[in-house]
Amino acid sequence: MTERKKTILAIDDDITILNSIRAILEGTYEVSLAKSTDIARTILNTARVDLVLLDMNMPGSSGMDFLEFIRQDSSHYHTPVIIVSAQGTAETIIEVKKRGADDFVVKPISPAILREKIRSSLKAASVKTSRMSLELKLKRLADACVMGKSGNVEEIIADLEQVYYEQSVDAEIAEICAFARQMEYNLVDERIKALVQSLSESAAPQ
Repeated sequence: MTERKKTILAIDDDITILNSIRAILEGTYEVSLAKSTDIARTILNTARVDLVLLDMNMPGSSGMDFLEFIRQDSSHYHTPVIIVSAQGTAETIIEVKKRGADDFVVKPISPAILREKIRSSLKAASVKTSRMSLELKLKRLADACVMGKSGNVEEIIADLEQVYYEQSVDAEIAEICAFARQMEYNLVDERIKALVQSLSESAAPQ
């Protein structure tokens, strides 16, 4: 089965820049173009987008307004956003990252740098997806424990024991699985809630 190409949404009021981005990326990615944030919102709400390339200064709703919209929308919260702008000062880059951007590309665009930053941001986003998958497994275990479904509990434990996330989390999962096998279901529920909360907080933008 052929792997689905990732979709990149490029937003810029300069059509020349948009066409340049398409030329750089097409063949490797599916590329959607939007010359305003209004058009971009429509695309986001109707199609799957894996990463956004966003101009910082545009007429009407600015790139920063759109970045804020993405980071406050639960449907797109984890979508990587790379700012593409001629304003590449250290202060600007620090500021946009504080506001939730994943990376920054300075205009005029270097094709090699753009491709590498997209690759790195998509790779980082896949870790977030793994975290979401882990949270789903943990919640399934919590639900099975609440219902007292020991057969399902054992099946989910076997699945969780194949997880390799990071050392401290893996150790916590091992303890949760041990409590579940001992039918200490109240402890399982408490530990899972605490771990899921910790994972969510560590993934939130600083």
